[in-house]
Amino acid sequence: MEIIVAVDENYGIGKDGDLLAHLSPDLKRLKAMTVGNIIVMGSKTYMSFPKRPLPDRENLIITHHPENYPGIKCFTGVDEFLEYSKTADKPIFVLGGGSVYEQLLPYCEKAHITKILHSFEADTFFPNLDNNPDWEKENEEDIVTGEKYPFRYVTYVRRKK
Repeated sequence: MEIIVAVDENYGIGKDGDLLAHLSPDLKRLKAMTVGNIIVMGSKTYMSFPKRPLPDRENLIITHHPENYPGIKCFTGVDEFLEYSKTADKPIFVLGGGSVYEQLLPYCEKAHITKILHSFEADTFFPNLDNNPDWEKENEEDIVTGEKYPFRYVTYVRRKK
């Protein structure tokens, strides 16, 4: 499994159920990485999408209320999802939110982090992988400018034990 997340300078990822910033190149990258694959998220993240389900990928939701999402494969807990994930025949990308990231991070091997070079008021955060001995930086791209906020893509991989 792999994580995709955009964080600010304090590793904030959201405020009041929404992204901190909408960066067009980042959203296009997310689409390019996930089309044809499996995406898993919590119900708030799913409901934050302007178009639901996200087309051309298998949308999975971890929720206590699967009855609210007819036609979408739902799991009532992380353990149930993890059992299902063992049978997956395509890459799985974790799209959030905060609780889902926290619960699934121990099962992920790679994290694609968009680091926004700005500090926002946030109420949801992602763990700082730079301070986590289980993770190491695999790749760090140049800063992207031309958007409202400059950002860079950083890829982390889980250290081999």
